[in-house]
Amino acid sequence: MMVRTLAFCLALLIPAAATGQELVLTVGGDVCLNRSAWSPRPDGAGNSQWLTTWSKLTSGIAPLLKGADFNFANLETVVVGSESLPKQKKKYTFQTHVEGVKHLVDIGFNLFSLANNHAYDFGAEGALSTLRHMEGLKSRGLHSSGLGRNEAEAIAPEVFQWQGRTIAFSSVGIVTNMSRAHRAGPSKPGTVRFRDDKDYTRVLQALKKVKADLKLLSIHYGTERKVTLDRGQRERFMRAIREAGVDVVIGHHAHVVRALERTAGNKVLFYGLGNYLIRGARNMGPLPDKQDYGLFSRLYLNVSPETGKFEIQAVEAIPLTNMHFIARPMKSEEAKRRIEVLNRLSQKSIGEDALLFDVLDDGRGLACFGENQGPRARKVCRDLTPF
Repeated sequence: MMVRTLAFCLALLIPAAATGQELVLTVGGDVCLNRSAWSPRPDGAGNSQWLTTWSKLTSGIAPLLKGADFNFANLETVVVGSESLPKQKKKYTFQTHVEGVKHLVDIGFNLFSLANNHAYDFGAEGALSTLRHMEGLKSRGLHSSGLGRNEAEAIAPEVFQWQGRTIAFSSVGIVTNMSRAHRAGPSKPGTVRFRDDKDYTRVLQALKKVKADLKLLSIHYGTERKVTLDRGQRERFMRAIREAGVDVVIGHHAHVVRALERTAGNKVLFYGLGNYLIRGARNMGPLPDKQDYGLFSRLYLNVSPETGKFEIQAVEAIPLTNMHFIARPMKSEEAKRRIEVLNRLSQKSIGEDALLFDVLDDGRGLACFGENQGPRARKVCRDLTPF
């Protein structure tokens, strides 16, 4: 005990340069800021009778983003401004005003997946509207992927620089009912299909070709409200690590939280993060505690002296509630029970490679496993160090 404590204290004195270059990434699941079929407003979510301002809507999650370098969400909506899009013959159609997305960027979001089954809710015109508005926000430090003016753009990863390091970020998802009409073509906007092996292989091949210090892949997939993995899901997600060198696989769509896995080299797979903030989605609160929460996670990465690339050193997990309206962290006792539920689910689904969390008194889950921790990881992992 004394030797371990002394080593830990000495580690705290090592300057940041000696442990590489640290990056903090947060991830959550699906985000949409407006109810189905409602006309988008620039000042918040609502209709002619009432309004929830953007700041009120995000008040529960905004504090979670502070201090991170990158904050990810799956943006499950068409993005519009003053233009009016044609109505579609589809049960659920989502459109959010660009001012809402600007607000998300202002509170810290800067990585968005656009590859999901609502990207084409308003046809090619809606997809092009989303692309125009998202590209208009690039000057604010926004990065997005998965939607393109043609299939080549939809497949290509977003590659960018951060503090002299290269990051590659790709997104792929399901297309509504596997409809070819919603798939991108050689000269047609849209997304490509995760469930189409040729499409998924091309996404992975494009990522493989990029020389990057960190590779992220967002996958929108999974049977809704089913906490167990879909048939073949684990193998298909693992392909991203084996074939493309992906470091973090970020899964979402099922509206419920699924298992987590850590592989050799400290790669992490989220098989399903559940809902993040979907205005107008079903209130998951009355469901059993396996289904009634979303997962916010914070990952601490540091450049490995062996590989020269980012490697995950610690992962935090925070269960969310009220994801259908003003999402916020669960109270500590409720949160602790959900982390325990998640640990059991991960063990059952994954086995010995499951990513398991220690349960802290404040309700967070925490897993620390790296030997090359940066200062922010060391600070948070101090909660697990006995004195």
